[in-house]
Amino acid sequence: MRKSFARRCAAAALAVSAGLATVALAASPAQAQPRLAGITLSTGSLVLDGDAGCANRVKVTFKVYDPLAEENYTDVSADVMGADGDLVDFLWPSQSSRSGDYAYLTDYIFICGSLDGPGRYTIRTELKWSDDDYVNHVVERVDTFYVKRPTSLTYNATPEPVRKNTALTHSGVLKVDPVKYGPAYGLKGAVLRFYFKANGAKSYTYKGQATTGAGGKYSKKFKATKSGTWKVVYPGSSVRQPQTRYDAVKVK
Repeated sequence: MRKSFARRCAAAALAVSAGLATVALAASPAQAQPRLAGITLSTGSLVLDGDAGCANRVKVTFKVYDPLAEENYTDVSADVMGADGDLVDFLWPSQSSRSGDYAYLTDYIFICGSLDGPGRYTIRTELKWSDDDYVNHVVERVDTFYVKRPTSLTYNATPEPVRKNTALTHSGVLKVDPVKYGPAYGLKGAVLRFYFKANGAKSYTYKGQATTGAGGKYSKKFKATKSGTWKVVYPGSSVRQPQTRYDAVKVK
């Protein structure tokens, strides 16, 4: 059992043994009912090496509408499920601040690069409370974020400067971190897209694409007509970090 999960289970057991009871509302109008007003993550896409250990990786802030200012909600808790559907962490947030009718609670998700695979993660939050008639209510919400493996991309457009209407060669190497353990390696078969923005222009124009070969190497030729900035884009995926690189080229 990982340290963070053990800590949270111990906290939950302590709360139960201390005899924490459901807190009833002091008033029962509909507008006074607690609700989950929002959830904010410190990042929607966490880049984590497959060899990394465990740490506080993602801060989660829960915004709760609590107009009576008496912590009407019984508790807020959340299950964090990994890309494989297994439980990664359990959140038991505590109130960190308050503003008007809203309480803010925070906690941190522990993710182990060496144990938890990349992909789409799910946070299922529950807000539990009781009304004036001691009827229990549960409000649920689902949020998602991604864990991705790091990538690296090199890029060079040559020759520089280049003569007008001659070929400009764009080349480099794309490397990715493996899903599990091990060093980065060149990724074959990845599609890279090229864009160009002439000096004085406001936006980039798509020029074409290239596919990486053995060792993650790529090369593409385009006719050089104007001075400006080129960029190559690797869009990434649900499990890999995107990358963009630039190179300014002068045409003479």
